[in-house]
Amino acid sequence: MKNKLLLLPFLAASLSFAACSEDEALFESPVVEQPADGSVTRAEFAEDDGKKPLSGAPYIQAKNIMNKVPTDYIAEMTDTLGRANITPEEYAEIQAFTQELTAGLTTQKDKYTKCFNWVVQNIKYVYEYVNNDPYPVFKNKVGICQGYANLLFIMLHSIDIPAFVCNGILNPIGGHAWNYVYCDGKWYVSDPTNSGSWAIAATASYSHLLPSSFDVVLSKENGVWINYNEYHLNVCAVESSDDIFIVPFSAMGYQITSFSPTMQLPSNIKQINIGKNIKSFGEAYMGLQYNAPNVEYVEVDPENATFASYLGVVYRKDGSDFQLTYIPGAMKCVELMPMETMYKNTIYRHDGVEVLIVAPGTKKIEAWGVENCPNLKIAYVPEDTEIENNAFTGVHPDFQIIRGDYTNIPEIRE
Repeated sequence: MKNKLLLLPFLAASLSFAACSEDEALFESPVVEQPADGSVTRAEFAEDDGKKPLSGAPYIQAKNIMNKVPTDYIAEMTDTLGRANITPEEYAEIQAFTQELTAGLTTQKDKYTKCFNWVVQNIKYVYEYVNNDPYPVFKNKVGICQGYANLLFIMLHSIDIPAFVCNGILNPIGGHAWNYVYCDGKWYVSDPTNSGSWAIAATASYSHLLPSSFDVVLSKENGVWINYNEYHLNVCAVESSDDIFIVPFSAMGYQITSFSPTMQLPSNIKQINIGKNIKSFGEAYMGLQYNAPNVEYVEVDPENATFASYLGVVYRKDGSDFQLTYIPGAMKCVELMPMETMYKNTIYRHDGVEVLIVAPGTKKIEAWGVENCPNLKIAYVPEDTEIENNAFTGVHPDFQIIRGDYTNIPEIRE
């Protein structure tokens, strides 16, 4: 089952507190009683430990966070290839070439400089589509910035020099890719496309490079993996045997402000508790969309200034309005907050939802308001809500609409 994102604005209003059971005709309260042993409930969030979020220009954020990476963990960066698309045979060929290129050199800095200069002098920049995976760039000697960075990373990785690819902005031109490299105890910012290499402390020299995301894990603390993603310190993976995951407040001395997993969450995690520190779920919420298929419920700290939750569904705050943001992938029954209009693709490509409750006060469901939800069997819609043609498309063959107010239904148990 795949988790699906949901986007669209709607008006805030007073809300009911009924939720759905797995049976489309039964409803259960979302409230979980306090366990006798005092274990986690939906009301618990990460404690504010006073740590501040990353601040300043992106290149300053990057410098500060890289200086927090423990030396012993930096060495582990040579154990992963990140997102590099390369076969073992291709890697071995580049490795053999790089070892020959750097033969006789004794320091990491000298080896890095030799590889950097080779890429600068031998790769030609092209203004057309080319394959920018490291091996094609190595063989064809052409690429764009992404190809330069990918190849330099593989060359350095193959001789055990910690490095990774960074994506961001070349100011004022636009999107760009470059590298961060660790040599003999120091970080360097390396832009082989433009022949630039600087010690990380020399921020004024590379202030035109504005990093957005790093293709590397920076820390693993208490089963939580951290990276730098879209200008945020981000939780990118989780190791946990609990069914409720509480997103931590900080890591590496800074406040965590993003939760966008790049690896699938453990299947045992059924609920996520989001603290007041989280300000982002990543670009288009893709991390949650693809990597949290078993999550059934999300609870957001009421003190969170960016997001709110209602009956397990997440909404983005926008003044007095809210924006439907994320329905957990394993949620079968969804009760929406009131909205004036359900616009096109309010709910789109959600494989889990079977029952939908539209709140009173919703004036219209536009065409394709709910689309490609193949297991949606029933929608409870208020009598006065206008339903346009094709408002529900790509739903279950036995789909039906039942008119009436089905919010605040008393709890019914089998």
